Amino acid sequence: MAIHLALIFAVLACGTATHLPDGVSEEFKQWAKVYEKEYETEDEGLRRFGIFSANRNFVNAHNIQAAAGVHTFTTKLNAFADMTVEEYRQTMLGLRPVAREDTTVASFPGTSSKDAPATWDWRQKGVVTPVKDQANCGSCWAFSAVAAMEGAFNLQSNGTVPAACSKYTCGPNKTPCCSFSEQELVDCVNLGKDNCKVGGEMHDGVMEIVKQMNGVFDTENQYPYTSGGGTSEGQCHAKAGGVPTGISGYTQVARGDEKALMMAAWKQPVLAIGIDASQQSFQFYNEGVYVERKCKNKVAELDHGVALVGYGVYTGPSPAPGPPGPPQPGPADCVDNRDAKSCTSETGCHWCQDVQFCMSFPCDQVPTVAAPANTTGTPYWIVKNSWNTDWGMDGYILMAKDKDNQCGVSSDAIFANIGSQDAVSSVLVV
Repeated sequence: MAIHLALIFAVLACGTATHLPDGVSEEFKQWAKVYEKEYETEDEGLRRFGIFSANRNFVNAHNIQAAAGVHTFTTKLNAFADMTVEEYRQTMLGLRPVAREDTTVASFPGTSSKDAPATWDWRQKGVVTPVKDQANCGSCWAFSAVAAMEGAFNLQSNGTVPAACSKYTCGPNKTPCCSFSEQELVDCVNLGKDNCKVGGEMHDGVMEIVKQMNGVFDTENQYPYTSGGGTSEGQCHAKAGGVPTGISGYTQVARGDEKALMMAAWKQPVLAIGIDASQQSFQFYNEGVYVERKCKNKVAELDHGVALVGYGVYTGPSPAPGPPGPPQPGPADCVDNRDAKSCTSETGCHWCQDVQFCMSFPCDQVPTVAAPANTTGTPYWIVKNSWNTDWGMDGYILMAKDKDNQCGVSSDAIFANIGSQDAVSSVLVV
C-alpha cells in the first residue's frame, strides 16, 4: 500500500532538507497532488523528493540562462519531475530503430522544396488527432506510427468517416476523423514482443496493419489503450470488424535531407519520425524552439518516436529586458560541471548556490525569473509528442529546423501510403 505523502512532509519539516531553499517541500507537495503521486515507503518518498529537488535546480538554472539569451527554449517541472534522466530514458523512450535498405525511389513530380510555403500546419486541416498519452510505457513508436496512419486516412476521408469513427473530431473546425488504436500495435506487432520494456519501431507498426490486417485497423474505442501502467499482455485482440483504411505501406523520406523532409511535410499530412530525446532538457521542455547542442542524429542514436505535422518560423515572444550591461557569457559547457569544485575551477564559470548549478554568468547578474527565450526568426518543425498535453506546448515541441539535422529529425522519417503504392520507398527532391 502506498504511504501517504503527509508522512514524508512531516519528515521534511523536521529538518531533513534544511539545506534546500525555503518552500521546496511545499512545491513538491503541490506537484505530488497535481500528478497524484504516492510512494510505497517513506524512504522511497524521500528519495523521490531528492530527485525532484535536483530536477528543480536544473529547470531553474536553465530558465535563468534562457532569460539571459543562452537558450532558445524554456523548461518546466512536469510529470517526470521525480524521475532521474536515466529512469526517464528507460521508461519513456521506446524507439528501437533498425537500419533499412530503401528499395525504390519516389518523387513529387513538378515540384521542389522551393515551391513549398514558408509555414505549414496540418493541425488546421482537420486531419491530426488530439495529443495522446503513452504514460509509463515505451510505446512511443506505436503512437508515432498510428499518427502517420491517422493523418493519411483522415486526409483521404476528407471529413467523411465510417460509423466506427463517429465520436472523433480533429482540428479547430471539429472535422470528423478517425483515431486508431496504439494498443493494437503494442499487442500485435512482432507477436506482442515489442512491449513497454522492449520498445519497437514505426515501420513495423505500419506493416502490421498492411500485412497482418490487410489494411483494417481498430479505432481507439474498439481497442482501448491499457499499457499506461507499464505492462502489456502481449496477446493480440485485433478485430476483423475494424476500419478498412486502404493503408498499403509507407514511404521512407531521404535520410538526413531536411529539404526532402520539408517537401514531405507539406505534401503528406503526418510523418512518423525518430529523434534523439535523451537529454534532460527534452524531459522538461516547456516552450520555444528546441536547440540542443548535445543532440545526436545518427539512425542508431534515435530513441523516441514522434509525429511531424508541419513547420514554420518563430516570431515571438521575446523576453523582458535583462539588467543593464550584462557581462558576456562564459564557456558554453559550464552546465556540464555538476559540483561547486569543478565549476569554480573552470575560468568563466560560476557556482550558483541557490539553484545548485554551474552557470556561464555571475549568479547576481542574470535574471532570477525565467522569461521566454528570444527565438524570433528561428525556423522549426512542429512535432506532436505522446506525453499528454501537460508536457511542452500543449503536448507539442518546436524542434530546430535546417540546423544540420539536429536531433535526427530527418534521419528516419516515413509517411503512410494509401492505395497501391510500393510498400517501401524513399523520397527524392529535385
